[in-house]
Amino acid sequence: MLLLKISILVLLAIWLLAILFAYDYGRIGRLMQKQDCHAAVGDHLPPLSIVITAHNQAQALRRHLPAILSQDYDRFEVVVVNMSSTDETLDVLERLELQYANLRHTYTPSSARDISLDRLALTLGIRSSLYDWVVLTHPDCEPATSQWLTRIGETIAHPRNGVQSKRLTEPDMVIGFARYERQRTTLFDRRVDFFRLWNDITAINHVLTGHAAMRADGCNMAFRKAYFMEQGGFSAHQNLKAGAEELLVNYTSTPSNTALMLTPSAMVLQDGLPARRLWKQQRVFYAETRRHQHHRWLFRFTQALRMLLPWLLIFGVVAMVGILIATSLNPPPGSAASLSEEPSTLTIGILTVALLLFYIIFKITNFNRTARQLESPRYYLALLLYELRLPLWNLSAAITHHFASKNEFRKKFI
Repeated sequence: MLLLKISILVLLAIWLLAILFAYDYGRIGRLMQKQDCHAAVGDHLPPLSIVITAHNQAQALRRHLPAILSQDYDRFEVVVVNMSSTDETLDVLERLELQYANLRHTYTPSSARDISLDRLALTLGIRSSLYDWVVLTHPDCEPATSQWLTRIGETIAHPRNGVQSKRLTEPDMVIGFARYERQRTTLFDRRVDFFRLWNDITAINHVLTGHAAMRADGCNMAFRKAYFMEQGGFSAHQNLKAGAEELLVNYTSTPSNTALMLTPSAMVLQDGLPARRLWKQQRVFYAETRRHQHHRWLFRFTQALRMLLPWLLIFGVVAMVGILIATSLNPPPGSAASLSEEPSTLTIGILTVALLLFYIIFKITNFNRTARQLESPRYYLALLLYELRLPLWNLSAAITHHFASKNEFRKKFI
């Protein structure tokens, strides 16, 4: 019975920890429900420069750029950096420039070597921007509403009106939320949506608890141009192919200078991934990016614990069931008198099932509370399956990254 008591205590400790992490899923949703994130703050909002880098993405620019250029905002410009495109990108930009006076483009020199063209293009776009605040997004993205830039301007001017860490003082960067467009409803799309939402929730919660940002979505972020220059821009990792925006945030974010923009009207929608290999490629490249992250141990520990807890809970239940069966079939000699004073196998089984059901319902409720506030798809029993697969997805990417040539992740992007 001693082994049974120990297993019950261990399982209860795992369950309590899992409940705490499940409660954390709903942090963003609860804060957004309590605060009026849409309150008007006046007309004196800072001018903004939007920088977009594009390589052979004429169709994406033709489809999404008008929605950005038509934002309901007084003073803003859009700078598109053409990265040696060979399709109709230049023609699309020149035609749109005839319609929109606030659009202009530049290009990267084709002779550039030993530097990521993505980082070079971003640096050129940022340096050529007219205004002090720069907004970054991608060619295959467009704002969910015409108030996207207004929400960014309000967050810069009055960051305390929204959902923020208590340690925030004056922002040097603003991190927003992005999701894939709901054009398809295949199992692959649901899986990719969940993976992105889960990573965004864990990254944003890390900032809400008073820490510097570990990562950000490059589809929806803004920062002060002068601060970018002071921090040396992308010079620390100028030869890495991917992760430019994430490492920029990771190296320059502090608990007091990073503002969050968590309103549905500030969301950015991105085209869905057309192929599974692109999703795996993203995960493999992130495995390289995370090698270069700063202040990472606490974030990585909590993220790993969050991923492993569902598995620990399953193993704990299976182990306890095995111990219960073994104890009931082979009771210790001379323990008949004491067994009547111990909880019955049936009672322990019923309590275990009740706790598991409570955990499942509690976690799904909290996760969907945040998903609903962010206007993302809801997840029910599929949430459990996706959570169990999270460590397997990351392990697969880590193994692929380990055996890949390191030249795959460095130097020329195109």
